[in-house]
Amino acid sequence: MVPRLMAAALAALGASAIGCGDPELTCVTVDLTCAPLYAPTWANVSATTLGPKCAASGCHTTAAAKGGLILDDPATAYERLINGGYVVAGDVACSELTERIFTTESSLRMPRGSRLSDAEACAVAQWVAAGAPGPVAPVTASEAP
Repeated sequence: MVPRLMAAALAALGASAIGCGDPELTCVTVDLTCAPLYAPTWANVSATTLGPKCAASGCHTTAAAKGGLILDDPATAYERLINGGYVVAGDVACSELTERIFTTESSLRMPRGSRLSDAEACAVAQWVAAGAPGPVAPVTASEAP
């Protein structure tokens, strides 16, 4: 496990050490000054990465729910990531989602079989670092200014 002080020092340098979740995961450094594939918003993370790479593969669907994680419905996926402890909002170092993406141990890395591109992994890490903001509720006509 990475001490919080070390994680804070790395964050100040624009990087993050990962390894606070599953004890089998090894610590790695994530450069948060990387160039993301897309704007790191929940809508983009869900539609561009988690849906096509994690749910469409058949692993994290309602039917399969590998590891108890379901990602085929964006609203449910967000709730499970946050409330299930897979994402610690604002804490790249201790979020299992980012641990699984960035580990160099192939048996622990997600998605299985292939790595996300550096730019795609960067977008997910920046979304977590930004506090993992969730879906934006649409503004109704009665709420509009």
